[in-house]
Amino acid sequence: MSGLKKQLQSKKLMFAMILFLASIVFVATGQADFGQWSEFVKWVFGIYAAGNVGEHVSNKGVNIPGVGSEEELV
Repeated sequence: MSGLKKQLQSKKLMFAMILFLASIVFVATGQADFGQWSEFVKWVFGIYAAGNVGEHVSNKGVNIPGVGSEEELV
């Protein structure tokens, strides 16, 4: 599966994009100003990025050099 196709199937990315589009609609209809829009988008994509980092760390683990190495076990 191609990288772009896999990213477009991500639930986190889909939800972030829906929130982004909703925020654009709020600005276009005058229900929010630019300051509110920028703050909202900053939080949405910040939480998205943190969620991706958390997911990748939990899937791969954290490799700390020297901790748990075979030299310590012998």
